[in-house]
Amino acid sequence: MRKFLLIVLLGFISVARAQDLSLYEKSFYTNGTDTMPYRLLLPENYDIAKKYPVVFFLHGAGERGNDNELQLVHGAKLFLKEEVRKNFPAIIVFPQCAANSFWAAIDFKMDSNGKRIFSFPQSGEPTIAMKLAQELLMKIIKTYPVEKKQIYAGGLSMGGMGT
Repeated sequence: MRKFLLIVLLGFISVARAQDLSLYEKSFYTNGTDTMPYRLLLPENYDIAKKYPVVFFLHGAGERGNDNELQLVHGAKLFLKEEVRKNFPAIIVFPQCAANSFWAAIDFKMDSNGKRIFSFPQSGEPTIAMKLAQELLMKIIKTYPVEKKQIYAGGLSMGGMGT
């Protein structure tokens, strides 16, 4: 019975650890008066002598802000799973877009039925959030041992527009 309880307890500890969002280090990238919160997860057993892929994840509109928390709502737990961390070591970055901004330069309006209509200007400048995200990515590449052929950007909803 003791062995069974020990196995169950270890299982709970493993699950709790896999879901510990505090493993993502809180940081801020600043350029002039603009600041972007971001969270960073280094691989388990991080070794500065090895090169790692980078996964740069752009969140959706509902996770915008400056709390450096909301951007982890969707997707962050995936990268904490034990099998993912062991089999796919990578540097994971979750930047957070400001509440009043977008990743992509977009215009939108409502039609007569209340449906949003989006348009993407072909010659538009990147948003401040996108400029900061690009600069942050360059900082990550310069600061950490990155496998430059393995830099991945992904996202969902508004973050998908940004990719």
